[in-house]
Amino acid sequence: MIIDLNLKGKQVLIVGGGVESSRKVEALLSQQCNITVVAEKVEKAIKDHAEKGKISLELRKIHHVDTINKFKYVDLILATTDDRKLNREIVLFGKSHRCYVYAADDPHVSDFSHPSIINIDDTVQVAISTGGRSPLLGKALREQVEPIIKKAVSKLIIDQIKLQEQFRIKIQKYIPSTEYRKKFLIEIINNKNINKSLEENNNVMARTLAEDHLKEYLLRNSATW
Repeated sequence: MIIDLNLKGKQVLIVGGGVESSRKVEALLSQQCNITVVAEKVEKAIKDHAEKGKISLELRKIHHVDTINKFKYVDLILATTDDRKLNREIVLFGKSHRCYVYAADDPHVSDFSHPSIINIDDTVQVAISTGGRSPLLGKALREQVEPIIKKAVSKLIIDQIKLQEQFRIKIQKYIPSTEYRKKFLIEIINNKNINKSLEENNNVMARTLAEDHLKEYLLRNSATW
């Protein structure tokens, strides 16, 4: 079963700094979690993210699982080193501290399999998984369908998602009914003037139009909930 963990504000530890670690960092960047990478050497992409303040980075050799003993209060640990025995020790360490754990080289001891991710503007994520049976073919399939999916997800859709996120939170104060909140959000998606503003990159106007539509919607429906 593929699930999307809510990692917002959670602590994530990645042990290892190679290509696999870099992929995991990329997949996690959109999750609003606190990422720490521990490794002797890291890929340039990981170093760049650290320099931009997107992740924390500790450069040191990992001889033994005791090296990460201070990380007892994390929510997710990913073992991505090229040492299978060390990865297994890291997994056992995580389980003993009641963390979710993942070993890149051993799905059978992991709490979950890690799908191949298509990330679009850190807003839409599409997961392709073989359930750990063949990560290589999962990656190959992702590479085939990624251009098609990215072409299908337009900038307008991305901007609408961001607008929807803002108003999903806002309308909870004003619209008690789940059904009517959903109806309002559908109207925002289908509003031609809002979409026109988004297409013209005028996000301020789009938000203003959505605010005006909310006022009108409340007047029209407040007596029915």
